[in-house]
Amino acid sequence: AQNQTVSCKPLTETVFHLHWTQDILIGTEANLRLALTTLGKPQEALVAKAQTPAVKDRLRLQTERAKVLGIFGAPSFTVGGELFWGDDRLDDALAWAQSH
Repeated sequence: AQNQTVSCKPLTETVFHLHWTQDILIGTEANLRLALTTLGKPQEALVAKAQTPAVKDRLRLQTERAKVLGIFGAPSFTVGGELFWGDDRLDDALAWAQSH
């Protein structure tokens, strides 16, 4: 059976790549399905898993946690209580983490 898990980093990178290079909106099923296919993962099994109550509950909890941290968009990074928003701020977030 094909591996029915996918690592966060490759999936996130692929989802963003599809959004920014092919204008396939983040958060859409089309984006998720193409990202999974690109990564060689089984679309049907993983999309079905994403729709389960347990996964949806985890998403709600993470969304609430993000709100508490002040995150309002993607990508966002928090380092020691400091919020960095936008892909162009990743280097700033990493520098902040190393200096504090």
